[in-house]
Amino acid sequence: MLSTASIGSPASTGPGSRALYLGHGGRKRVSCTDTALVVTNANAQTHRYPVARLSRVVSSPLVDWSGAALALCMRSGIGITWIDSHGDSLGSLYPLRRGNVSFATALELLVETAQGLARYQDWLRSRRMAVLIQWTRTSDSEITPHEWEATKREWVYAARIAEHLPRALRGHSQAWVAAQLSLHHMPPVLWGPEGQGIDLDDDLTELLWGEMNLCTGGLADTTFTERELTSLFERWISSNGSALLLHLHSLQRLAMKELAT
Repeated sequence: MLSTASIGSPASTGPGSRALYLGHGGRKRVSCTDTALVVTNANAQTHRYPVARLSRVVSSPLVDWSGAALALCMRSGIGITWIDSHGDSLGSLYPLRRGNVSFATALELLVETAQGLARYQDWLRSRRMAVLIQWTRTSDSEITPHEWEATKREWVYAARIAEHLPRALRGHSQAWVAAQLSLHHMPPVLWGPEGQGIDLDDDLTELLWGEMNLCTGGLADTTFTERELTSLFERWISSNGSALLLHLHSLQRLAMKELAT
């Protein structure tokens, strides 16, 4: 669920960069100039958003994009994620990046072998454990040993989390991950030893989604408007966005260590 057209709080891609949310409040059309996206709504009202000030775009499927506008985002390094009316991510468009891809190359080489793929799965469990430890440090209420063990079994080993937050927040998390993978020149999908796809973007999104559900228990059963959800996510990511960077740095250390051995 997205606001009809709103700018989020500054993101981490550069000074003054912000997220552009194009929501479900009627059809819109996105065209462009040489330096800006031009959004026109059903009432022919037009808004101009310079790409130099944008970090990422979250779009409803009701928004009609021109090829030129998509190309401008790709040239400018701006990823686009489409979220449906239920808050689920339909997919993302990633800019083509060139330059230093040593981390991406090391990670691709890691998961090409059965042993490396097992190391990646072990890494995922270790990061889920890190999220669980963060929950114990930030919880406002006492966590009983039984609750700790039950959550550990479900979250760390089974990769399941009790969801109590609005589903739209997961879609926003997916968009944030897409933007950060693009920024760090990382592919959203890796390929395993038997040609199976490994959804890096989904795995990282689940880590954020798990932390949001564990560490924001006070928001359970709260009803939010679309704009309030957008604002809530931007506030949360401004305070907790470093969690994704910690996951990426940990993964980089693993991939580079394996490459050197």
